[in-house]
Amino acid sequence: MIFFHRKSYTLVELMIVVLVIAIILAIVVPNYLKTGRAAAKNACINNLKQIDGAIEQWALDNTIQSGTQPSIEQEEVIYVYIDGGKPACPSKGVYTIYPVGDKPQVRCSKESEGHTLP
Repeated sequence: MIFFHRKSYTLVELMIVVLVIAIILAIVVPNYLKTGRAAAKNACINNLKQIDGAIEQWALDNTIQSGTQPSIEQEEVIYVYIDGGKPACPSKGVYTIYPVGDKPQVRCSKESEGHTLP
């Protein structure tokens, strides 16, 4: 009696393994991307809160009246109130400061994606 020792996989076995890996990736990758976008949005909202608080503190320290639009030079002073300086949106958005007392006093250009103060 002759016994054959199998030393390799058949094409069908390899195709099944590839199919299983493809199914797993189809489930995992979209969830991973969604989690990354949510983390970036939350980090941006935190930055907006810090900037908003810095504007309030700057306005109180310098007795700035409500409705005053900070100049570019004043904006640089506002960012001194934030540890680490001017924050950047993780999604490459741009922060814009509005007049003191407006709600919100700062907005992100990615506002349509949920990067906004609650």
